[in-house]
Amino acid sequence: MGKDQTSQLADYKAHLIAWSKTHNLISKKQAHNIESHIADSLVISSSLNKNIVDLGSGGGFPGIPLAITNPDKEFYLIESNSKKSSFLLSTTSRLGLDNTRIINQRIEKVETKTLPESFDIVCRAVGSTEFIISLTAPLLQKKGVELKLMKTQKQFDQEKIPQGYLLKKIEKFPSKAKDKTRILVTIEAEQNNG
Repeated sequence: MGKDQTSQLADYKAHLIAWSKTHNLISKKQAHNIESHIADSLVISSSLNKNIVDLGSGGGFPGIPLAITNPDKEFYLIESNSKKSSFLLSTTSRLGLDNTRIINQRIEKVETKTLPESFDIVCRAVGSTEFIISLTAPLLQKKGVELKLMKTQKQFDQEKIPQGYLLKKIEKFPSKAKDKTRILVTIEAEQNNG
């Protein structure tokens, strides 16, 4: 990671803390652990394709740290909450992240023509596997679209993948959080397999 990226991450962290004081973007507990949220976001970097849709970006995890450290990739941050969207817009403009677009809509309402031909949908702390697949089902029907869920093994063990979808792979990453193994679960629609 270059010096510029390190300073952009520091700037992002300061900006997030400042906005959170008035806009409640993240909890007080999260504010104390921003470093680990950033590290957690970055572990999946090497597992992503060129275009990434970050579903439910909220305070910017994992989209903003990934966009900072992957200037060669394109990011689409989808956030339906306008307060959080405003923060994301402010952040991307402040950091000069030309590889990032903010879409202030629910994923179900996003027009496919606003997204690239193929992409990964990344989710971190948005909900259960079934719930996320139900939200993204129309997008997952497109060839070249995969769902990548950031979970812990324990969470994923308690969830089901609906019929018509395949578990493509599970990648394990070390996590600084106690007793947690971060996994990245890749799921695709059955007809896209092959």
